[in-house]
Amino acid sequence: MPFSRPVPTLAVVGAGDRGNTYARFALEHPERLRISAFAERDPVRRARFANLHGLPAAAVFEDWRELLDRPRLADALLVATPDREHLAPALAALERGYRVLLEKPMAPDADSCRSIAEASARTGNEVVVCHVLRYSSFFRAIRRALDEGLIGELVSIEHAENVAYWHMAHSYVRGSWGSSVRSSPMILAKCSHDFDLLRWFAGAPPETVASVGGLHEFRPERAPAGAPERCADGCPEASRCPYEATRLYLRAEPLLRDAAQGGGATAVGARFVLRHPRFAALLPGLKAYAPWRGWPVSTITDDLSDAGLLEALRNGPYGRCVYRAGSDQVDHQHTVVKFRNGVTASLTMQGHSHREGRTIRLDGTRGTLRGLFAGRGALEVIDHRTGRKARLPVSGDPLGHGEADRALMDAFARFLSGGLPPTLVSESLDSHLMAFAAQEALVSGLTIRFDA
Repeated sequence: MPFSRPVPTLAVVGAGDRGNTYARFALEHPERLRISAFAERDPVRRARFANLHGLPAAAVFEDWRELLDRPRLADALLVATPDREHLAPALAALERGYRVLLEKPMAPDADSCRSIAEASARTGNEVVVCHVLRYSSFFRAIRRALDEGLIGELVSIEHAENVAYWHMAHSYVRGSWGSSVRSSPMILAKCSHDFDLLRWFAGAPPETVASVGGLHEFRPERAPAGAPERCADGCPEASRCPYEATRLYLRAEPLLRDAAQGGGATAVGARFVLRHPRFAALLPGLKAYAPWRGWPVSTITDDLSDAGLLEALRNGPYGRCVYRAGSDQVDHQHTVVKFRNGVTASLTMQGHSHREGRTIRLDGTRGTLRGLFAGRGALEVIDHRTGRKARLPVSGDPLGHGEADRALMDAFARFLSGGLPPTLVSESLDSHLMAFAAQEALVSGLTIRFDA
């Protein structure tokens, strides 16, 4: 009889958007990963997750401490709690013998990040940080091009995280990351992925970091005359304000316009939904998009009916006027990094883009590689000697980084079945330390130097 390896098991702490996204892999591939235990303090989310994954009452907990107080219930633990609640469950899980899949950022300060990396080394239990963009077809193609020497030796990187205006308003003004004190600074909350990519491409630890930026738009003094505290209270500028909440959450107009700028069937469908929303709701292929109830709409309330969404906008944080929401996050920041091998990189984060997406340019001694990570993505190499341009095949997810999320979980499941860890926690630590240095440089005006 052939040997059959047991299906690896994963315990989950936190059933928000990211926790559910990663756990979905177990539903899609039950032969490769199984959710065996779960902790979530919100009773509605707890019941929904337990039902979705068929978990018995004995495997469902209100608090992660209850889960970890028992003999080990899984091969690994996913920590998908809010940013400032990553440290304690991650450390406790490592001490109890779990491998840890840790949502980014690792923790909200440098010392806590170091303590997680040190605990991983001491216990011998690996930590994989959810820097999902490493797993996308687009960024893997860039890494492959560098490894194959298509642009010679890498010299410099120009990278931009272009946050769409509506995404900035949703997540970093009205939403969970609107306060740097309660969550983490914008450069860490939004750009830990980007620092991870820079570290990966440069192939060396950082040496110095400098940064400038600020909060320009989302301040009380920039509110339109007569603007109320909430959009639903009847703002005189509603028809002209790009941040008006009901257009985003009830009709998803900004999100659909963003999707419509891409290519393929998704763009065609988005354009049709924008023009004919009622008719689109009747078509089998478009029912899932009209009305749109995925992210970010799904994050503002558990009741996704029109009445439930209106109630959330009248009483919850996502209905607030962006100018009166009290955000202290920067809406633009420029950071320059020098790595120990001499490679230099610039990272621009700005929250006023017409379209969500990242742009990147890598210059080497033999060529230039440039690309757009948005929609289906585009990537090309220009050879210095011949001037020829070659497009590199890439694919993407027009509505986010779902492809990369699935690829991360695929890599993690292979790791639990005996493969190599998909990333090293030491590199993840470097990327976080760059983000903390960028924040320190922003506040102090100094160039931050790392110890050798």
